[in-house]
Parts: sequence; structure tokens; C-alpha cells
Amino acid sequence: MFSFYKYQGLGNDFLILDPRNDDIPKSLLLGDINSIRYLCDRHKGVGADGIILSMNPNGSEDAQMRIYNSDGTEAEMCGNGIRCLVKFLYDQRKISLDTNLIIKTLAGPIQASINALYEVKVDMGEPIFIPSKIPTTLPINEFGIPSFPLKLGQKIFHLYAASMGNPHLIVHLDNFSQLPLQEWGPRLEKHESFPAYTNVHFVQIVNRKELKLQVWERGCGPTLACGTGACAALVVTTTLDLCDPNVKVTLPGGDLNISWPDKQGSVLMTGPAKFVYKGKISI
Repeated sequence: MFSFYKYQGLGNDFLILDPRNDDIPKSLLLGDINSIRYLCDRHKGVGADGIILSMNPNGSEDAQMRIYNSDGTEAEMCGNGIRCLVKFLYDQRKISLDTNLIIKTLAGPIQASINALYEVKVDMGEPIFIPSKIPTTLPINEFGIPSFPLKLGQKIFHLYAASMGNPHLIVHLDNFSQLPLQEWGPRLEKHESFPAYTNVHFVQIVNRKELKLQVWERGCGPTLACGTGACAALVVTTTLDLCDPNVKVTLPGGDLNISWPDKQGSVLMTGPAKFVYKGKISI
């Protein structure tokens, strides 16, 4: 048996495994799809939106994160997941309050810190609008964003793509009252314009300082929150001049503060992460 630590960020929940301190099965360290799916299964396993491996970096970074979606696929980055990892490292006395640390991810090095209120601030890096780097085959529009019109239901919507180290598709809606998430989510996730598939976010603009978000996460389906998605929603919406570059993003699981100073450089995300419980399991 081996230990797992369950954490959640706005209801987006993860099992954190620490191969430095526990004898984690080799299958999990190698990203075995069946093992990951079993652990994430909410009926047969523990239940989670994903698995995080807290690892020693092989470079100059302070920590390393590998993250797998509940379907067993590996993700480049995860905003809620990295906040959970930072809280885990603090709980394990690996870091101190207000200490900047660099975390190695498949999306590159990410800088983060945790304050006395246990809010985690993450420098999410610069957004990417270059189609080949998202990746997407969508053409660039007059705002410099990959975009295309698509009929969903009885209406034509303009859809926008961006990357925060992982691909995102943004759809603006007037409200969510008639959003068929279970229909539109998987359709757009695997749209032919996204060769690596994409996270899908439906955005309601409340005002220039607040956005609401509904999430269909690549490899997971509907989740209560998505940190990188909240960042992508802001950068797309403010580039279209539909909101300010510093907003509250309200997700089903709670709120994140997202800022993109001067509409250039890194996007900053601040939000909570909480320990749920620790347990042991075998596979």
C-alpha cells in the first residue's frame, strides 16, 4: 500500500503522490492509464479529477509536478493543481510562507508562493496566441487571436483559442441558463481544429471586472474549476476589450483573482487550495 494526499482547489480535486517519501508503484510513475483511471474513479478508487506526482527536479527548480487527467492522459499544466501542490509542499514543511519557488512542469518553469491566508499566487507565464504553439489550425483574427465562427444550437458563436501552457477554447454566452454542457463540451473538446484536443470554457461577462466560467476540461469532462482556463478566459476577453485586465473569475467551485498587467507579460492567478484528507491504497 502507498499513501495519497487529497487536495482541492475550488472543488477541482487531486490525489498527490510523493515518490520521494512513499513506495509508489512503478506503473503510476510511468503514467499507466489503467492505474490512474482506477485511482480517479469515484466508485472503485478514491475519486479525483487528476493525479499529481510531487517529484524532485533534475535542474535548478525547487520542485517538479507531473499531472495526469482522470482519463489517464498527461496534461502540460494545471492552475488548480499547481496551487494544490504548493499547499502540499507547505504542509510537508518543504517551503515557508511568502517564499517564491520555481516548479518544473511540462509547460515550463512556474513561479508560485503561498501567503499567511493560505492563498497561493502563481505566475502563470505569458499567454500564447500563435496557432502552431497552442496547437490549433484556426486562423488569426483582427485582434491577433485564433478564431472561427461555429453554429451551436440555433446560433452562430465566435470561438477563440489561446494557450496557457495547455490549449483552451473560449465561447462567450449571454448566460448559462440554456447551456447544454454535456453536448457542447465533448464536441468542442475534440474539434478537428485542435490536434491535441482542448479545454473548453463558456464565459459570461458580468461586467468589466467580473467573469463567470463553466468548464469542460480536456480528459476530465465538467469540473468545478480550471485555473489555466480562468487565465485564458481573461486574456481573450480583455484582448477583445470586453473586460478589464484585472478581474474576479467566478467558477462553480468559487472565485479566482486573475490579472494580466498592461495586457502583456505574465498572467497572475491567486486562489485557495485546501488539504482534504490522507489515506493509503493499493493497486
